[in-house]
Amino acid sequence: MPPINTLSYGYEKPVNPTTGDVFWLALERNIQRMNDHSHNGTDGPRIAATTEAVSAASWGSDLGNGKWRQTITLPTGFTFDNARIEVRRSTGEMVYPTIEKIDSTSFYLYTNDDSLAYVISYL
Repeated sequence: MPPINTLSYGYEKPVNPTTGDVFWLALERNIQRMNDHSHNGTDGPRIAATTEAVSAASWGSDLGNGKWRQTITLPTGFTFDNARIEVRRSTGEMVYPTIEKIDSTSFYLYTNDDSLAYVISYL
């Protein structure tokens, strides 16, 4: 069989892609790798999140009806429109609080319990 280069994460690249059989063999194997890919850092680069702690002590005054908010500034490299924002309680449970865009680099995070701390992940 003609030579195939195996790249850093196991993808295959024919040394001479004009050889039909080796091209199709590498393509088939690469499609299978993409199908099985898990973003766990072993079969491709890990997708790392940037996280930020939201302190329970930083909630503003009650906005009425048991609602509080904090102004959150996005980390460098993220904008409100290009970031995926996940919010979890400090104990790890995913929550879905109201998030309101202020501008491209900041937003309001609302809660109905000012004793809770959160961890925000940006992807």
